[in-house]
Amino acid sequence: MLYATHEPELTDFYAGLGFTRPRDGIGIPSPLGFICHGPIKGFRFSVKPLRTGVRMQAMPTPYGRQLVLRGVLPEPVR
Repeated sequence: MLYATHEPELTDFYAGLGFTRPRDGIGIPSPLGFICHGPIKGFRFSVKPLRTGVRMQAMPTPYGRQLVLRGVLPEPVR
């Protein structure tokens, strides 16, 4: 996964390169829980998967609704 923090005026530039801008934050499920990151005041961030098998899904998390990246780390067994 490639993650970029940028100024708001660069959002279209990164979108043109295949990045997705999560509105509320991103989360990565791991065996120990979620690794989460929220917005930074004055900046935006965008993400892009760099390998097959990584997918993005908007869903509720313990930290609010976030774009959850699956396939980055092993997920907990339920």
